Amino acid sequence: MWPKTLWRLAVLGAAVAMMFASATASADTALPAPYSGWNVQVAPIDGNDQVVHLSFDSPLLKRRVTNTVYLPDSYYDSGPKLPVMYVLHGTVLSPLDNCALNAVTSQETLVRMIGCGGGYLQDNLYDIPSQLSKMNFVAVSPDTDPNGSICQTCMWVDGRSDLLPNIQPLTASELPADSFLHQELYPLVESIFNVRSDRGGRGVMGFSMGGWAAALQGMIHPDAYSYIGYVSGGYDIKEPVLQSTIIEPVGYFRDQGYTTSLTDPVWWAQFNPRDIATNLKGADVAFLLSSGDGCLNPVELLNAPECQGDFSPVRSPSGSVLEQELSLNRTIAVNDLTAKGIPFHTVQTPGTHGANNKEMFATQIVPGANAKFAASTATPETFSYRTAIPRFSVWDYRIQVTRGTDGFLDLTGARTDGRALTLTGAGNADVTTPATFTPGQTYTVQSVHESHPATQQVTADNTGRLRFALDTGTGEFGTTAGSTPGTTTVTIS
Repeated sequence: MWPKTLWRLAVLGAAVAMMFASATASADTALPAPYSGWNVQVAPIDGNDQVVHLSFDSPLLKRRVTNTVYLPDSYYDSGPKLPVMYVLHGTVLSPLDNCALNAVTSQETLVRMIGCGGGYLQDNLYDIPSQLSKMNFVAVSPDTDPNGSICQTCMWVDGRSDLLPNIQPLTASELPADSFLHQELYPLVESIFNVRSDRGGRGVMGFSMGGWAAALQGMIHPDAYSYIGYVSGGYDIKEPVLQSTIIEPVGYFRDQGYTTSLTDPVWWAQFNPRDIATNLKGADVAFLLSSGDGCLNPVELLNAPECQGDFSPVRSPSGSVLEQELSLNRTIAVNDLTAKGIPFHTVQTPGTHGANNKEMFATQIVPGANAKFAASTATPETFSYRTAIPRFSVWDYRIQVTRGTDGFLDLTGARTDGRALTLTGAGNADVTTPATFTPGQTYTVQSVHESHPATQQVTADNTGRLRFALDTGTGEFGTTAGSTPGTTTVTIS
């Protein structure tokens, strides 16, 4: 063990020396673009070379972000790359994210958990360092500054500007949180650490809002992850009690620019796991659903460790009520995923909100993720995909939709070799296929829209992709930008 520790110290020390700004060399000169301008720093936490802070200036978030990286005993700076698990924290209430209030918020466990540095506190609930000898993957927890959180109610999705002002600390800031993950954090981690970048070697997990977000990440990006860990999260945010007592009052959608379920119903559906869960069908993803039970059972209340101390219903009454509602959401998820034929594994233990996180990580996530990452992950031959996001990529397709009003696009029977797909929705679509064609060769794109056929001749670019538009005169997928949804079937030969 000691020689291994010395080796880790040596390789990590070399990395830190390369990246820290100093009198003779700065981090900007050690990393390639675009990271060279981000003032990247890596520093062990409390002298522990296996738990480090990765901090950088985020161009997208326009502020400095502190993230925690956990390096297992099996990690080395060279040799086989390890899988990586991204760990998303839950809600932090903007008015409470003030360390001057700690004496007040500490009177109630859940309130403290969503107060100053809530992202850091929630990450600690898993006790990840205790599992470093068993983990065969690196864990990366974004936004874990003890002094304050950036993603407070962001759902880890991209926000948008709207007419309602965000006034801190009354409301949280609108953030491009999904883009931050995929365009900044993941590539940077893959550039610095010896980790895998393929879907089979990447997972996402989260607690509370982070569990909801982990489910959304897997469903919005089914081609990006092979493991999803959902710990006490929301699954159907339109369930009446959850919506009226948590989702609407906290203001997740409002803060991210999506107003209310009445004014933005399409976007509420887009960011509701129940409405887009079919994106996971056939994706070969391991999906864990877990929750506590709120400590309602009198025997558990007296004897279960998860119902004692700081997590007892006495010390965390709001945590007991919240976990009861999230337990119901887990049941909704179990029934919905079963009906849709989507595989999952589910566990419920005693506990109020956050009480069983350590147990779930040690007994469910670590062995489950180890097994999934060690196995091969299959790419589906065909897939279905549903989204209201107008510009997206999935299974190597790149699609942009122009329409007059918000709406969903449904892809069905889409082949991952790019040879066929069916689009249903309104508007016009610009489609770029996967890079599976011969560069420079011309192909026939045949489309049928509402029984009206059309043909295009399209030449593959130098990467082997075809790009074509479905609009007026070419087998449109929607007659006008504001048209009634229609269906277009495309085949390529």
